[in-house]
Amino acid sequence: MPAFSFRSLLVIAAFAACLFLFGSSCKRSGKVAAVAEQQVADTIADELTRLNQLVNASPSDTKPYMERARYFAGKGQENEALADINRALTLDENNPDVYAALSDVYMYSGKMQRALDALKKAKELAPGAGVYDVKMARLYLTMSDYKQTFNALREGLRKDPDNAEAFFISGLANEEMGDTLKAIDSYQMAVAKDQNHYDALKQLGIIMAERKNKLAVDYLRNAARVKPGSPDPLYVLGMYYQENGEPDKALSVYGEILIIDENYKLAHYNKGYVHLVYKEEYAEAVSAFSRAIEIDNEYTDAYYNRGFAYELMGDLAGARKDYERVLRMKVNDDKAVEGLNRLDALKQ
Repeated sequence: MPAFSFRSLLVIAAFAACLFLFGSSCKRSGKVAAVAEQQVADTIADELTRLNQLVNASPSDTKPYMERARYFAGKGQENEALADINRALTLDENNPDVYAALSDVYMYSGKMQRALDALKKAKELAPGAGVYDVKMARLYLTMSDYKQTFNALREGLRKDPDNAEAFFISGLANEEMGDTLKAIDSYQMAVAKDQNHYDALKQLGIIMAERKNKLAVDYLRNAARVKPGSPDPLYVLGMYYQENGEPDKALSVYGEILIIDENYKLAHYNKGYVHLVYKEEYAEAVSAFSRAIEIDNEYTDAYYNRGFAYELMGDLAGARKDYERVLRMKVNDDKAVEGLNRLDALKQ
């Protein structure tokens, strides 16, 4: 049975497995996809409108330009981002924060040397501020240069011993290097410095869940408290319960997620999985898998597991239809072929 991944929740989301679990597809299509895409477009438009209003309200303030520059950089609009940074530099050419924002823009564009150069300029302008050393450490970590990462962290912590982000980045670096114990120590130091450090709490929850340590519950609950609108720590918590023999608690947590985001397809899928595998409640499993399919009608593992639930209920026609649908999307898929073979054997 696969374990949690430390690297991303996309991998973590796929760890719940048995013989019947398939890899998930995150693609949406059909009417639900159109609605979802429109919601995303509306959210993006609203955010840009907000940033434009901030700039227009304070045209002589560098901060709105920096915020909008980071927004543009995140959307791949480097020219627009650089234009905002240039406006900010025109307003205050000796502001180290502007150079830090410029570094972020270059980092989004994959121009790491330029990003480093911008941070070096920020450090020149504010030699006593550890925050720029910490930002440089994160940049070095992005480049997998662990020696320089830790050198920058030591310098940042020398200037600011209480910098929680520095300890968090140390945790990430140690985790990437395979030293989980040092990573735990670093994340715990980050939380000691800042009890509301969401990322450190979440990473501790992930590691503890993988280790089947009950501390996972506290860390993940605290992460969810810090960001009540984020379903990610709750999803890991649900899987922790699911994989440790507490299916009812898992279902309860997935229900919490769906209050936050009713279209969170993995929560619907995992509800179906719990009903199917752990509770043998096949009608409930069909309902949950069907909801996941409404959100993503190319969700092959949901089709397969719904088909398997139909098969266990005795609805062989429904099972065949779902197995055949899987094969149309994934030709020669082993599990779907085996499912159809089982159905054919029943005819003989």
